[in-house]
Amino acid sequence: MISWLEKNKKISIIFLTLIAIEIFVLSSISGVGGVNAGINLTSLYYFAVFFLFCFFSLISVFGKEKITKKKLIFVLIISLIYAALDELHQFFVPGRNANINDFLIDSSGIFTSAIIYMRYILNKKKRKILIN
Repeated sequence: MISWLEKNKKISIIFLTLIAIEIFVLSSISGVGGVNAGINLTSLYYFAVFFLFCFFSLISVFGKEKITKKKLIFVLIISLIYAALDELHQFFVPGRNANINDFLIDSSGIFTSAIIYMRYILNKKKRKILIN
């Protein structure tokens, strides 16, 4: 599936755009809070959505191209800026607030996504070496 997305970067860009819109729209709803049933569902949602935001950002930037540190750092910075702007945006929404803990949850989703994607790329390279 990831290889298909890498070949079809436009699909990844569409998913990335839809996720960015979803984050903004849901952050615009006033007074939304998660149900606390042992796990804060809102926190789990934001971890997942920023995981996907970073994942599709990475695929959109790299695709089939070689991964460089410069591009990786660029994607991470853009993802972290979007997470920070999301928290800043919530500060202006009635019933919501900006929270450093939420930013840290968003950031953990971003870094987890980057680690998993980089691990996938390294394994893919190893498989290619073993096949050749």
